[in-house]
Amino acid sequence: MPFLRLPQSKPRRIAVLALLAVAVCGGGIWLWRKIEARRNPTDPLVITPQVALAEVRARSLYYNGLAVPWLERMRPDLLTAEDREVESPRRRALVQAPQNPKLFRQLDRQYRFDTILLVGEPSNYRRLLDHLLEPEPEKRDFRLVYLDHWAFVFKRGAVREWQPADAAPLRQRIAGTRPPDRAAFLAMTAGKMLAIRQIEAAKSWLDAANALNENSVDVIGGYAGYQIAIGRWVEAEAYADKALKLNPDFVPALAAKVVAMRATHHNIDAFKYSERLNRLLPEEPVRLWQHAQLAHEAKEIPAEITALNRLVELAREEGRPAGEYEFFLGEAHAHEAINDLEHAPLALDHLRRALADPLLAPDKRKFAAERIAIIRERTGLK
Repeated sequence: MPFLRLPQSKPRRIAVLALLAVAVCGGGIWLWRKIEARRNPTDPLVITPQVALAEVRARSLYYNGLAVPWLERMRPDLLTAEDREVESPRRRALVQAPQNPKLFRQLDRQYRFDTILLVGEPSNYRRLLDHLLEPEPEKRDFRLVYLDHWAFVFKRGAVREWQPADAAPLRQRIAGTRPPDRAAFLAMTAGKMLAIRQIEAAKSWLDAANALNENSVDVIGGYAGYQIAIGRWVEAEAYADKALKLNPDFVPALAAKVVAMRATHHNIDAFKYSERLNRLLPEEPVRLWQHAQLAHEAKEIPAEITALNRLVELAREEGRPAGEYEFFLGEAHAHEAINDLEHAPLALDHLRRALADPLLAPDKRKFAAERIAIIRERTGLK
């Protein structure tokens, strides 16, 4: 039988560059499990979210999954009895919602949250954060009221939005700490500012951090993120390289390398650095999706299939829609079927599952149906 030659889909857009740009800027916030093994920072104000948790007042609190152990340890008064049950439907739904704003809205209708607490590195809740930061401020039902190096706090119906000047008391709070600790605190807070597109404020805080400790890996990694945020890829990569000389496993610098190389179309190298990131980071849907895209661009289709398969598994485990992942998984198998027809049945299976998802976009639905027809015609499969 001749090779199965299928028409290729339109090139995938690099849709997550902006997301990556704000995700790489959080300094040591990426790997808190390793931060205490480093010489600095050591102050609890820096390596725990105690400052943010002290600020939270809520009658009905929404929290993300990374907040759970800290709430249990430092603010159990904010948790309901159901929140304390690891397998409770409420707790499972709350920790799934950061990647699914529609689920968040369903929960909000049920529980009527007055406060939202988002803890940890922003890529873990990027979709929800973007949803809350509605482009038209007057349409926002929740407004950002607090930000620090660890967390964001939103309040329903707040009179005013958080402004960079509101962060000034944070500097006073850490005034008595050692310069390396203050530098890390300032740099990581700047990362949070970049995550909400407060670019100039972030630069100001990074400069202040740099004045305290110009050799801080958090500061250097923060500058890499800032350069990415303003689209200066060469400069971003230079800062990333400098940080990696200090710590070869420093995640923000590795992520900055990925973004910079991807933006300058060095797709194979970007994919290799993405593989290094995968060895350091826990499985997380946004990160896995980015890796699948990088694998596609580097024509590393087996790696793309592996990442997409895991995304489908995670989505099913967490009760999230998987149609988009199924669509791209079917497309990847269809590509491989050109040289290996054993992939053809897998392509059909995943494309049909994608079509079964009512949330699949119309253009993908049309393309999937066309793909299925071509595969069936050229292979005789049903």
